[in-house]
Amino acid sequence: MHAGREDRVDEARGIPGEMHVKVWAEPWPPSSWSLRLASNSAWYSGVNGGWLQFRTAEEPDSLRGEGIDFVVLDEAAHIKGIEEMWEQCIRPSLMDRRGDAWFISTPNGFNYFNNLFLRSRDREDWASFQFPTSSNPHIDFAEIQELRASLPLLVARQEIDAEFVQLAGALFKRQNIQVIDTEPIIPYVRAWDLAFTEKTTSDYTAGGRMGMTADGTVIIADMVSGQMEWPDAVRCIANTAKLDGTQVRQGIECVAAQVGVLQTLLRDPLLLSYTFTPIEVHRDKLTRALPLVARSEQGKLAIVRGGWNQKFLDELCAFPEGQHDDQVDACSGGMTLLSLPTGAIDDISKIRMGGTTVSKYRPNFTPRRLQTA
Repeated sequence: MHAGREDRVDEARGIPGEMHVKVWAEPWPPSSWSLRLASNSAWYSGVNGGWLQFRTAEEPDSLRGEGIDFVVLDEAAHIKGIEEMWEQCIRPSLMDRRGDAWFISTPNGFNYFNNLFLRSRDREDWASFQFPTSSNPHIDFAEIQELRASLPLLVARQEIDAEFVQLAGALFKRQNIQVIDTEPIIPYVRAWDLAFTEKTTSDYTAGGRMGMTADGTVIIADMVSGQMEWPDAVRCIANTAKLDGTQVRQGIECVAAQVGVLQTLLRDPLLLSYTFTPIEVHRDKLTRALPLVARSEQGKLAIVRGGWNQKFLDELCAFPEGQHDDQVDACSGGMTLLSLPTGAIDDISKIRMGGTTVSKYRPNFTPRRLQTA
């Protein structure tokens, strides 16, 4: 039912340990089962009348419904609002059939998933299991060691050893972040992390303008952040791009419906002179932020003094356990943009104009030399 790394901490209600191992070992789904797709779920039906349904946790109300025998919540520690979802939607659905539940996840600090994990200490109908990545026989030990060497200690304990650790304040430290009064004259990019809502508890749309100096110091020169609906977010990005100028490349995180924002901006005839680049997301937030963490630990992360500093630093130092992480995500996207090739020639010695061979078509032509001063 679940493939991938086995750096997991599992929480089960009334499920024998040997059944847990069996589910990990068997291929899924069986070839004899049929599949039916809906807007927010997938339904597998067996030849013997049994069925299994997969639903998204992005819409908690969709989890309500008829009584169920068994439910699995994957990456439970990373599901927003899982406490209300479990207590108000899922747990009542298990009552009439006395159903069971599994909570499977890599830890994510001491949140509600940790509370569930500890219930087995004083409740007989709860059981807890903990498996580091090394317990998976299909993963080479050398690969694990290579990954461990590339991660901060606390992150490795969480992601590889499946330990509950406190990461807030441990990744980004204020004393490692420089505050400068003027921004250096270097090429800049701006990356956007999008969220379309104005609810007070929802995520923010954030865009950070970033550059890198010759010694590798990452400069965050400006941050735009706010809770906006779709039209306001598109308008904000367009107006910010005009203020930044055509020399600043704008990166748009492209996940699901967010692709539409990039398409809207590219079709606007008033924005033809501006560069909009898609930022593809293939990894989790913490992994994407690690390059910025590394710069911070080396003392090579600086921000330009401004009114946005305090809110940004609060969110940065609370990452990844703070209520919001949109500005951090925007900076992660900025690091991706800075690593992309631009096609520009930044070394004057690499520029060649003309050559030593005389052209047979223009034998008396002498090319102008490039002025370097």
